[in-house]
Amino acid sequence: MESQKSKVEIKRWVATVIFVSVCNIVLSQPPIWSSSSKLLHPVLVNKFYNLNHQQAFWFTSSASSSEIRSYFLQVIDSSKKSGLNREKYHYSEIKNNIIPKDSVELMKLDRIFTDAVIAYSKDLYQGTDIHKWISNDEVSGKYATTDDEYILNNILKVNSVPGLNNTLLCFEPNEIEYSVLKIELKKQLASNNTIVINQLYATINLYRWIHHFHFDKFIVVNIPSATLRYYERDNMKLQMKVVVGKPSTKSPRFSTWCYQVVLYPYWNVPADIGLKELLPRFKKHPASLDAMNMQVLGKNGKVIDHHGIDWSEYNRGNFPYSFRQCTGCDNSLGVIKFNLTDPFSVYLHDTNFKLAFLKDRRFLSHGCIRVEKPIELGNYLLNNKIDSNFLKACYKDLEPMPMNLEKRVPVFVVYMPLEANADSIVYYKDIYRLFR
Repeated sequence: MESQKSKVEIKRWVATVIFVSVCNIVLSQPPIWSSSSKLLHPVLVNKFYNLNHQQAFWFTSSASSSEIRSYFLQVIDSSKKSGLNREKYHYSEIKNNIIPKDSVELMKLDRIFTDAVIAYSKDLYQGTDIHKWISNDEVSGKYATTDDEYILNNILKVNSVPGLNNTLLCFEPNEIEYSVLKIELKKQLASNNTIVINQLYATINLYRWIHHFHFDKFIVVNIPSATLRYYERDNMKLQMKVVVGKPSTKSPRFSTWCYQVVLYPYWNVPADIGLKELLPRFKKHPASLDAMNMQVLGKNGKVIDHHGIDWSEYNRGNFPYSFRQCTGCDNSLGVIKFNLTDPFSVYLHDTNFKLAFLKDRRFLSHGCIRVEKPIELGNYLLNNKIDSNFLKACYKDLEPMPMNLEKRVPVFVVYMPLEANADSIVYYKDIYRLFR
């Protein structure tokens, strides 16, 4: 009896060990279609099914259902031709699990498929990995909800392969320059030049991002080409050279808003420039303050008489003042300045050194952006309210005249190492060495 009891206990023990081992093995495996944590855009996926009355969308009894799925699989399989990465869109999962086993798995797979279509559509429409190329984005968040609604509403209309194709096409820019960029990418993919391919990926996605908003007015500054383009309803109205930051004092990359144009601006010298560059000069040659039309400001912001300053008493560590350059054509900002909302204290402005625009390499500033045609740009932004003769008269010591824009204008300062014309590609030197 005792022997029989021992055998039973041993069997129970063995069964328990096997059960625990199997559980551990099962728990150690990643679940298939198990949770929304796999989704890239779970909130949008949920909204999609709310709009579709919680019904499956891609795995239905419709005759075109499997054709649509197969076509989309082909689309994401060739993602690299569009500057995208197919694995981001659940490619392997969709390819290996294209036939669900039951209704529960069908719905989970349908959600994964929806997430893939949404993610791919968003990247086609808005560009991908923009955060890698932009230090601060003040524009996108304001339009995120509108963008998402546009994407979802278009996807919900898909009921055939041609319909899906047309929907994806509507998410891409229709400008000729964009088409030229994609043709160039196809050529470079064949050459397997990694650096150039990455440059094209960045450029194509930045182009998507900038042009998907379709603003009434917007400005694009491209650092590698040292150029500025002004657009109205996606049509370029004005193009000019600019001077941007040196490699040692790079211009930041950001999106922001121009809200004000200032005529005859002061130049309030940044502290680092004042202490590192101007203070040593004025200590040696105090008279150069007057020659440069400079003022010295106390902590209260009021002008003090710099002729009474004993410059020998001061250095970078104890200098209690700041510098400001008076208005006029000899001002470093010229006679017009464009105020931006960015957090970098960077702005667009005229310059008193016009010869810089004759140079091929225009990477000369401390980070701000000097524009070649400031009056023309100002008149576009202010609807021709600027008197060009008033500015060309170069009056001295006027009080600055701020002029607010009726509507803020987006400004994109980006780093696109190549640009497309109507029928060609121009490559620029990677001056900030971002693609090494």
